[in-house]
Amino acid sequence: MLTKNTIKQIASLRQQKFRKEFGLFVVEGRKMTEELLQSDFEIVGLYATKDFITDYPAFSEAETVTEVQMQQMSGQDTPPGILAAVKIPQYGEIKTTSQLTLALDGISNPGNMGTLIRTAEWFGIQDVVCSSDCVELWNSKVVQATMGSLFRVKVWSTDLSSFLKQAKANGTSIYGALLEGENLFQLTSKPNGILVIGSESHGIRTDVLPCITHPITIPRVDGSATESLNAAVAGAILMAEMTK
Repeated sequence: MLTKNTIKQIASLRQQKFRKEFGLFVVEGRKMTEELLQSDFEIVGLYATKDFITDYPAFSEAETVTEVQMQQMSGQDTPPGILAAVKIPQYGEIKTTSQLTLALDGISNPGNMGTLIRTAEWFGIQDVVCSSDCVELWNSKVVQATMGSLFRVKVWSTDLSSFLKQAKANGTSIYGALLEGENLFQLTSKPNGILVIGSESHGIRTDVLPCITHPITIPRVDGSATESLNAAVAGAILMAEMTK
């Protein structure tokens, strides 16, 4: 039976400090929950309203809660009717398996972060390494923006410059998305290594720049006054070209 303490705990997961304290995050919505149930993530509580279960009998194993209880737990203005409390996974040492690994430097926008992870999976990239100051992965907006890719792509948070320095010392090719660099569309071989994408506001930062072995750029049309691309859009173009 759902208790007041459980409701209070789940509601508190809207804040990062409580996600960190309890080691839990929240997943909401039918599609996201379906993706979650097919993953290896540990679910500590699955809750749905009576009306939701009537509409979607496949979720009949969820604990039935009232509309009021769902409203109290949900972080959405209009709760979708199903919610899961999930244990945050611990991946430990970074061990990448993809031919191309995505590295994110200071991405602070939740939508961009989630979209980059989702796009990475689309192009077969299974490993994403983030600087420790990227937006928190378990933020509900990030989780939602991944559209389920979060449950299949491994994402690490680390000191990115240290990680890249070690990778460079090991002979790994490190590609950096920069305004000045080799034309992306003129690369002569399929890249193998790490692709670094910086934020829209700062780009790739000074402590990471020395690690870049292959600066690359997305050429813009002559006369264009646009200074930069959205980080997620740039990432999608780069990944599409570098994995084809």
